[in-house]
Amino acid sequence: MCDLKTKFKRWQEWLTGDDINSIKNQIHNMIWDSAVFQSINECRRYAPTNEKGEVELNGVVHQFINKCFFETQAIAIRRLLDKRLDVISLRRLVDDIEKDSHLLTRENILDALGYPYEYEQEKRRISDETFKKGPGPHWMGQDYRRCVTSEYTHSFIDLLAGVESSKRSCNDVVRPQIFEWLKQCLRNCEDIGEFVNKYIAHSATPESRNYRNPPELDITLEQILEAHEIICKTAMFVGLRILGDGVGDVLAIPQYDQFVHFDKAWASEETVKKLYEFWGKYDRQTRDWHHWDWEGDFNKSLSKP
Repeated sequence: MCDLKTKFKRWQEWLTGDDINSIKNQIHNMIWDSAVFQSINECRRYAPTNEKGEVELNGVVHQFINKCFFETQAIAIRRLLDKRLDVISLRRLVDDIEKDSHLLTRENILDALGYPYEYEQEKRRISDETFKKGPGPHWMGQDYRRCVTSEYTHSFIDLLAGVESSKRSCNDVVRPQIFEWLKQCLRNCEDIGEFVNKYIAHSATPESRNYRNPPELDITLEQILEAHEIICKTAMFVGLRILGDGVGDVLAIPQYDQFVHFDKAWASEETVKKLYEFWGKYDRQTRDWHHWDWEGDFNKSLSKP
């Protein structure tokens, strides 16, 4: 039981800890960016059109927005599916809990969470003592709430172990099928991980990526949103049903007006003229690279100790 308490603490840190790479923080960042992109996408529906019916939006900017969104979202999803042992990911969390699932008995889970096993008996004892003292700051405190939570937890364990409440045992254990089901849910997102491996994280050769036709690897917004739902539901399930530590709302509540200045134009006509100048200057800079004095740089490298 003491060993499970230690493992619960580690698993809860991975899931909801303050570390920048905790699963909760990864999910919050991913869903926030998704909400921003979908807001931009919603704006596009109401974009003005010219006399030819053409949408008056800058193609360069919006293609850039699309590219950044799909690539960063695909990477975020892949990170949460990473199976390596030196990362914090949702898939690693599921795998690690499964590896020690023999410890996940009814008695051990309740003890690790600090909830009384015999909650009805404990509730009666606390109620009797409380009514003797009368109303006050001690009225139905934390101990009583732990009893109530224990009752809910027993019900969750019934479902996880596949037993009826009338046949509960302290040795009821979470069914292996639960973990296989969770992993299968996450496998439904693996196409996105393959896309990242072949086209974003690594520049795979045509030979190494010919297991599929490129068009089939195109990632759609629908796939991204489906992966979000799968990942968030899985994290919520593991947190609430097994670890007793929920990830909370996955979309953070804005602490400011997230749409301030959305109604403002990006640039005036005068600014656009300056942008043409900037573009031309940058173009000339990149063309100058053809005339790189590679021999001078090479000789300098030889003289360095």
